[in-house]
Amino acid sequence: MKGIALETIALFFIAIVSIVLLISFMGFNVPKALREGYCYIARGLLGFLPLPEHAKPSLPHFCKETIYQQLIYIESELADRISYEIASYVMACWEKTGRIGMAQNANCFEIVIRRVNGVVNENSVKANLPERYRDLMSWRAGEIDRPKSLGIIYDAGQKLVVVV
Repeated sequence: MKGIALETIALFFIAIVSIVLLISFMGFNVPKALREGYCYIARGLLGFLPLPEHAKPSLPHFCKETIYQQLIYIESELADRISYEIASYVMACWEKTGRIGMAQNANCFEIVIRRVNGVVNENSVKANLPERYRDLMSWRAGEIDRPKSLGIIYDAGQKLVVVV
């Protein structure tokens, strides 16, 4: 009786590990409905493995739970340079949230503009974005003509990076 029970448990364990490996070979093409289950199982297996922390494999990006907001100071006062930097942070926010299909809103960056010589607006920022990113940004910051603090936020409902 003990042999049958141990054999069943071993086969069950091998089946679970095989499924997790199969899903991991599929990479980032896992449908959203399976991501939560996959991440739950992967975290459980990583916690269960008798390996030191440095030897355990890392989780995929879509399993990372928290995105920490970073505070950025823009020292330039040229409107073109400020537009360029805002555009680069919009792209960075999309790459770490929207591209992987994050299911929750995230505060990516807070940008503090200390000095402005000219006007920064939606058109000047979109002019610095590559074509494929232009429809992924929503601008709600108005025109920037004096020192200001901006938030760059990923809105999971609209699948957009919002500049507020």
